[in-house]
Amino acid sequence: MKKTNIPIYIMYLWAALVLAACTGDDDAAWPEGGVPLELYAAVEGYSSANAQTRATTENRWEGGEVVRLWIRSRSIGSPNEIHLSVDSDGKLITNDALCTWISPDEEKIIYGEYHNSQAASLFSVQADQRDKGYQDSDRMAAPRIYITVTSPDKTLVFRHVTAKVVVHLKVGNGVTDDELQRATVTFENLTCKGGDINPNNGTAEQVPPGTDHITPNEVTPAANGYVRTVRALLPPQNMSGRKFVKIVIGGKTFYYTPAAGEANFFSGKMYEYRLTVTSEGIENIDMEEEGGTWQPVE
Repeated sequence: MKKTNIPIYIMYLWAALVLAACTGDDDAAWPEGGVPLELYAAVEGYSSANAQTRATTENRWEGGEVVRLWIRSRSIGSPNEIHLSVDSDGKLITNDALCTWISPDEEKIIYGEYHNSQAASLFSVQADQRDKGYQDSDRMAAPRIYITVTSPDKTLVFRHVTAKVVVHLKVGNGVTDDELQRATVTFENLTCKGGDINPNNGTAEQVPPGTDHITPNEVTPAANGYVRTVRALLPPQNMSGRKFVKIVIGGKTFYYTPAAGEANFFSGKMYEYRLTVTSEGIENIDMEEEGGTWQPVE
């Protein structure tokens, strides 16, 4: 076998590179000012053509939404709060000075929240959810992520922290479609102010019911086979055994009072009720829980 003589200057070069790697001198090659952090925002359970999940109550980013993030380096300091815009593909526009990697071995801890109404700092929902009030009641949280420069996935997965309640209404004996269309429907005896949000899992704690009421959002057209479909976003709470759905029709007032286990609301879950309204009250109640589902109501 023929031997090859390695030129002495190549050996010296190789030794210098090894020494630099061992002493950390490779940090000197890190760009001045750091490397921009590339982040994406997603909503749990929904994906788009670009493999990034879309958001809001109907699960799409329109572009221009603003999310609030708390970012800190694991080794130093306290979290810095910043506000970043989201583009229509879920990419966060990270041109803020705090959104940089300061060294190749840095680890970052990031937690995020989204609220359509940026003026609202506390977790609460609107009492009037007709029109804009429904969207403004949505609050989402992205559990903490721990990432490095080389982490393959740098996506914040947002979860809805409210419960979503949908009520489908049809007519029974003694009630006409027109009467039900003109009836007043509200959700009663609950609280609109939410509890603490857990940054580790992105869910809100349950709060005790109260004395608030919510005027729900009207879904047009109603679900197939029903005269009306209404919906609302609620802080997690247990409404079992309490007068919940109030319907005022033809001069009469009726209530739907959920039985035990039929109205225990949790973060990020949708609950559907199918009610038949008669001249004597509410009958034929059917309740479904769609765990984690936030599909638009058809």
